[in-house]
Amino acid sequence: MIKLLLLLPGTLIIQSYAVSARMPSKELKEEAWKFTKKDTLSMETMGKTKVFITGSNSGEIEIKLRYVAKPYEKFEVKETQRAIYLKANILNYNPHKPTQTYFEECTLTITVPHGMYIRCNGSSGEFEVSGFIGVLKAVYGQGQFSIKNVEGSINLQLGMLEAKIQHSKGSFNISSGIGSVRAKDLTVNGESSFSTGMGIVKISLAREPEADLYVGSSFNKAQVNFNGHPVTGYFEFIAMADEGRIISPFKFDIEETFLDDIKNYNTSSDFGKKDDYFRKSFIRGDSNPKITLKTVIGTAKLTK
Repeated sequence: MIKLLLLLPGTLIIQSYAVSARMPSKELKEEAWKFTKKDTLSMETMGKTKVFITGSNSGEIEIKLRYVAKPYEKFEVKETQRAIYLKANILNYNPHKPTQTYFEECTLTITVPHGMYIRCNGSSGEFEVSGFIGVLKAVYGQGQFSIKNVEGSINLQLGMLEAKIQHSKGSFNISSGIGSVRAKDLTVNGESSFSTGMGIVKISLAREPEADLYVGSSFNKAQVNFNGHPVTGYFEFIAMADEGRIISPFKFDIEETFLDDIKNYNTSSDFGKKDDYFRKSFIRGDSNPKITLKTVIGTAKLTK
């Protein structure tokens, strides 16, 4: 059942309710919406919801939802003058009850016009984004992202992240505590940063970067591969002394040791102690852009 609520001029809320408990629990339901182009698409997903986002020149936003109806779950779709809001809701949620997996069998297929700002957040999500020109920002506890042929600004901030980026162009700001980031045929034309605590970060470039690039992994590999393209700019490698590894195909101009800003509080004897780090750098051609590869006890590696 779809309920329409007219609130204010230019504001429409469309609520998609789960079917009553009398309906078989595994019955697959489908719903669809179509809207004119907006500035923003904002969504909040939970559980194992899969989201497919594709860019287009149509000038319309199309949303298709497939789900198994459950009496305690619902999706809400809200339209305002400048934005569309999608939200997964749990009815009568009780944090004291045993944890359940919500929205296990939900799929959102979304087509959006180029130039939109897509904002995503929630506890978890699985996304495939392709052929889109615009801005994508996601903040999740954990999630998987597959990004192909995207141009613009990509910002992913997750506690646990598995990300694969292919044939994309723009500025990137991607970070996670745990997980890996792998990018192939990447064009960096805006200031970009890729970092993780315990995962691997591998960046393979489609051409030399046009803006500053930071790649870091505290406990694993931070790697940049130029794929035979011109290696120019200021290159800086940082790793904990006697713990991390630095690998470069070029000779360094400067090698130095410094104390990191992070203090150690492991035991009372090393309270306030700082660790020694190596910094090695070289310049090839112009001193811009700045490319930084950093690790703590992992490997910072440049491949030409």
